[in-house]
Amino acid sequence: MEINNNQLLRFTTAGSVDDGKSTLIGRLLYDSKSIFEDQLESVSATSAKKGHDGIDLALFTDGLKDERDQGITI
Repeated sequence: MEINNNQLLRFTTAGSVDDGKSTLIGRLLYDSKSIFEDQLESVSATSAKKGHDGIDLALFTDGLKDERDQGITI
């Protein structure tokens, strides 16, 4: 599947706490190569600091420091 970068894709998610909404959107951003290098480095460092083996994809959308520190989405 080829993605045309000139198109805008909008979608919504719904669910309860810990249903994976932020992880899903983070995964879509990561797979579509829509993450800046500095963002990737920051999320990788934060993930490692939290003891994750890989990248915590939810951190791409949980951008506030409080969100990352507490593991929540505001």
